[in-house]
Amino acid sequence: MWPFFSQLKFDIKRLFIRNFSFLFFSLLMPAGFYLLFTKIMITGTGDQVQKFNLTYMGSMIIYSGIISAIFGIASLLKVDRDIGFLCFLQLTPHKTKYYYCSLYTLVILINLIAVIILQALAVLLNGVKIDFYQIMLSMIVVIIGQLPMVLLGTCLSYLKKQETLNVVSNLIVFPLAIVSGLWWPLNIMPDWIQKIGKLMPTFFANDLLSAILLGSKIKLTNLIGMIIWIILGVIGVITVINSYRKQGTRV
Repeated sequence: MWPFFSQLKFDIKRLFIRNFSFLFFSLLMPAGFYLLFTKIMITGTGDQVQKFNLTYMGSMIIYSGIISAIFGIASLLKVDRDIGFLCFLQLTPHKTKYYYCSLYTLVILINLIAVIILQALAVLLNGVKIDFYQIMLSMIVVIIGQLPMVLLGTCLSYLKKQETLNVVSNLIVFPLAIVSGLWWPLNIMPDWIQKIGKLMPTFFANDLLSAILLGSKIKLTNLIGMIIWIILGVIGVITVINSYRKQGTRV
């Protein structure tokens, strides 16, 4: 396990400590959006406001996961592959297994930190009530719900140009957040957008997280939807890797 922890320590330094822009977009920006929409741009009765404070907290947690997975994983994998770092790791005894495990673990840890930050803001500034059971279930949902995004980020990292990756990442992250109902309620969108949004992995994760935070009944369709997206993500990664291997390119 020591090689894994050494790799994790290395990745924490370069991605977490020395990369403020990544921290800003994955942690501080969702927290800023939460404060903006719950402390300034909010109307309604006391119960409505309390419900919104809880559900929007969940939405920003999922949004943080999208950013860290798409912008974080995809960009870092792309850069490491382009500079030959992955080729170098292939020459070591452990090859790249600890590298991938470290990156995926780190991105999930960052999202769990986002859970703690946003829940702390919700409790301390908005007076919402969250018990220990809800906190633990929220973290489990966040971990499972982020897997499709991590797998998607892995697929995107195989795009040939960094410029293309940046454009595609932006075209995915922000529209996905909108159609999934993370920024605004999905029911105010046109019907055709709602139909698309309700098929997205982020919608399933957000709806499941909202049910946990509100103490509502958990829908089995959300769990099934997340599992299907994870399977599709695994198939996508395998397909992309096999394509690269046929081209004689190291993964």
